[in-house]
Amino acid sequence: MSEQERYVERTPASAAAYERASRLIPGGVGSAIQFFTPHPLYIGDSRGSRVWDLDGNEYIDYLLCYAAMVAGHANPYVVEAIKAQADHGTLFGMPTALAADLAEEIMRRYPAIEMIRFTQSGVEATQTAIRLARAATGRRHIVKIEGSYHGGTDHLLVSIGGAPPEAMGPPDAPTSTADSAGLLPASTEYTIVAPFNDLDAMRAAFDRCDGDVAGVIVEPAMTNGGVIPPRPGYLEGLRQLTRDRNAVLIFDEVKVGCRIAPGGACQRFGVTPDLVTLAKAIGGGVPVGAFGGRRDLMEEISPLGPAIHFGTYNANPLGMAAGLACLTKVMTDETYERMEALATRLAEGQRKIIADLGIPACVTQVATLGGILFTPTEPTNFREASRCDVSKWWDYWFGMLNRGVIPMGSAWFEEWSISAAHTEADIDRTLEVTEEVLRAIYA
Repeated sequence: MSEQERYVERTPASAAAYERASRLIPGGVGSAIQFFTPHPLYIGDSRGSRVWDLDGNEYIDYLLCYAAMVAGHANPYVVEAIKAQADHGTLFGMPTALAADLAEEIMRRYPAIEMIRFTQSGVEATQTAIRLARAATGRRHIVKIEGSYHGGTDHLLVSIGGAPPEAMGPPDAPTSTADSAGLLPASTEYTIVAPFNDLDAMRAAFDRCDGDVAGVIVEPAMTNGGVIPPRPGYLEGLRQLTRDRNAVLIFDEVKVGCRIAPGGACQRFGVTPDLVTLAKAIGGGVPVGAFGGRRDLMEEISPLGPAIHFGTYNANPLGMAAGLACLTKVMTDETYERMEALATRLAEGQRKIIADLGIPACVTQVATLGGILFTPTEPTNFREASRCDVSKWWDYWFGMLNRGVIPMGSAWFEEWSISAAHTEADIDRTLEVTEEVLRAIYA
């Protein structure tokens, strides 16, 4: 019996849920990334580092809603904060003091953020950040990194990895490809693409735009391709280049913010951008996003300036309460240290298994995020990561699920995440399962 067949045998309730949901909801899922064949895994309960599917199967969870559940599932501090706020109301359409409380905590962690505006999601944060960069500079072009995903906004759904190899263009000057139907030509015309970790290619991208680059948006540690760390000097070089060319440097920290360090990538790598986008960890498991940065830029946002930003659910009190509890009561300096130690234990253990078995795979890690890729060497950019043996990855995915571990996000290019709720026992069990699965795949 194949691992996929075993998965079907173990998850009949998920199959039934999918059959029902797929008649009502496209693909039966709320986001396309949640879909996989023969059917997605439907979750019924969660606590700490564990989730349970509709059949009652228990899993150690390293998906963590794509790194959002940094405090772990149903964290008691976060749950209590949500319950307490719900007793007083969930949405008012008028401001509350909670937004300023959470803003102060984020700004304490991020000296680069002199003003902040909350959003409903990460995609809204990145979308507004590039609008702000264009408004502040009067320029049109945005440079993004090939393979990076910044949410489903039209101007950033470009070259995220969906194009066939022959359409991607040369490695040092990638072609801007539309990765969704329904995008206007302007989406690719005014979005320029450069490879990660290549300053020469970034300079050339600026030169091609002839002084019309409004800004660069970059994940300081790229998370499409496992998790790819920046080369020494790369972020510093981006900072100097954007400063020299009077362009806005935007760090997209939706995944890494308040996760790979208390102050995210800005703290971890010691580089100060002009704008930062945040989400996931800052909401404690409730939908919250934000963008912030230099005061002069943020004062361009309405009602102070001409760059429009509205949103009914922005800074909603449930999200503010959950985020504040997560960051102030759970995510202490000691928690970050313990989480990173667990992540290192997992990454080093996976590397040892791969080396002992002599298989063509690798492991990447940045603090509490990591990834296992079925490529012989660690990638430095998306094209190198995309050499992953995807068929082997699917065997790994189903093999791990069948043994009670959700090993990472539900696609080869995703990463694993450690939460405040994971334990050494979780890591050790995961390594046992990993060795069993990899040994079977390459038998």
